[in-house]
Amino acid sequence: MAKEQRAVSTTSSEVITISDKQRKGRAVNAVADLLQRRLIVPKIYLEPMGFALMDVLAVDRAGSGDIHGVHIELAPALRGLITSKLCEERLRQVALPHIMNSDFHFKYISVEPTFVDFLSKQNLFAEDGIGRIGIIEIIENPSALLEARIAVPAERFRVSSDKVKKFDNFQKKTPADMEIRG
Repeated sequence: MAKEQRAVSTTSSEVITISDKQRKGRAVNAVADLLQRRLIVPKIYLEPMGFALMDVLAVDRAGSGDIHGVHIELAPALRGLITSKLCEERLRQVALPHIMNSDFHFKYISVEPTFVDFLSKQNLFAEDGIGRIGIIEIIENPSALLEARIAVPAERFRVSSDKVKKFDNFQKKTPADMEIRG
């Protein structure tokens, strides 16, 4: 079960509750920061339009131009209303099949630490044996900063050249949210 995030206002002693949308946005930023540090010449898109259920897309413009797609799945912060079993069922029935069928060289699912063990026991491998979905763990630090850490590394999937061209066209039309400028 996800913990509700709270912050103390610096101007008063009032406690501020962070919404699920804000939690997701913070997780998107943490994952983008992780990819920015791991890729050589990254170009990163946050919540890109036209790529259903993908929250972060990145292309490494150095070398082969590998495309990375990340779906972030955080349990709602509704205490006692949503069980871990319901969240696990959503991961198994909705998130993993969608990610498996997406067209990226490297595919990841990002979750809270409570779901890493569950996901690592799922079949994350492509049917043809080329590729494995990686798991990125979203860690809440005591300072209330979120950190993204690779718990299970992704392995490269095959992607047809026409799918790569689709992403190349997307890059031409859409400015990146984060990129190294030369």
